[in-house]
Amino acid sequence: MHKILDHKMVSAVHGSLIETDIPCKVYILHINEKLPPAERFVIQDLDETHLLVQPHRLEYVKAEVKAWQQKNQYTPPADLKQ
Repeated sequence: MHKILDHKMVSAVHGSLIETDIPCKVYILHINEKLPPAERFVIQDLDETHLLVQPHRLEYVKAEVKAWQQKNQYTPPADLKQ
């Protein structure tokens, strides 16, 4: 009697792991979806706080997140600063 084994090929993908909070991850997914398919950088959405992205796009992602955080950071008016 012979057993038939289902062999599946394993493929490896080179990527950079991003660990972040949920709101930031949602923003990263948003900017990824706005891009044309050929320019998207997310390889895999791993869980609620981790993404695997194309390594050559990591600096782009960091710059976009930094700009988003600066835009959404509260800065009190000068007359309220002490």
